[in-house]
This record gives sequence, C-alpha cells and structure tokens, in this order.
Amino acid sequence: ARAAIAVGAPYTATASFDTAGRTMMGLEPATFARTFDDFSPPPLAIGANCGVGAADLIVSVLAMTEARPGAIVIAKANAGAPHTHGAHLHYSGSPELMGRYAALAIAAGARIVGGCCGNTPAYVAAMRCALDEYQRGPRPDLGAIEAALGKLVAPPASGGAGRRRRSQQGA
Repeated sequence: ARAAIAVGAPYTATASFDTAGRTMMGLEPATFARTFDDFSPPPLAIGANCGVGAADLIVSVLAMTEARPGAIVIAKANAGAPHTHGAHLHYSGSPELMGRYAALAIAAGARIVGGCCGNTPAYVAAMRCALDEYQRGPRPDLGAIEAALGKLVAPPASGGAGRRRRSQQGA
C-alpha cells in the first residue's frame, strides 16, 4: 500500500555531495539550497546527508548556509569515509571525530545535527555530548575543518578545471 501525502505536509530535503563537492548529478550545495526558493510550501529544512565523510559534509553546510542564511540546515554525516575490507564496510571515523563534527556543524550554521551511515549509539552519544558542551565560536574555514576532521575525501573541483580535464582526456 502506498502512503498518502497530505497536500502541504511538512517535509525536508537533503542531498549527498560526494562527487568533488557536488551531487552525482553535478549540483553544488549552494545551488541545491536555492533550488527550493519558489517551492510552495518550501521545505522546513534543507541539508546534506551521507557522503564521503564529516569534513566534506561541513564544507557543504558552509556553502548552503552562505547561500541561504535564514534556512534551517540539516547536517547528517557518515561516520568517516567508508572503506570495504572484504565483505565488511568500515568507516574511518570514531566517536571523538563525530563529536568534533557535531560542534563544527553547529558553528557552520546547521541547526539539525545527526549521523548517517556507520554511526552507532556511541557515535550519537559523542555528538550529543559535544552539542551539550558547545560554545559559540567563529564559522570554521577549511583549515579548521581539516585540522579537526582530516583532509577532504572528495574536494570540490576548482572553477570547472576538472570538467575541462575530463573532456580533454576523452577527446
């Protein structure tokens, strides 16, 4: 049976920006944030979920909160970058890393913080503790993000140069 959705029912919208800082269809976080400007009703919140790790997700949150300063933004990162080891999927994060991620997500402007793939109750508890102890500071920049969470796994391509290189390689 299909669930009926009431007209005007509240909803949220998130995307995974795991392909050089874009969705797999090429949408950048700032563009995603502005996609809903003409929706009626608009989503209650927008944000980023899943992806390749917490550092990359924070960069996406920064772009969305810059593009839509008044938006309620959701941050739901994986527990680090996923890696396969035989039949097992392992995430590079730790509860401590996810605690640092939660604090950075709030500093970046997220108002709803959680976890996606690879998070366990211990990771969620570490996030909750970090949020309880959070003290407002400056918006993080890339240096602060990488110092706290590690290097970006899939950094954004600069100025479209990546697209030119790929098209030149295929020519």
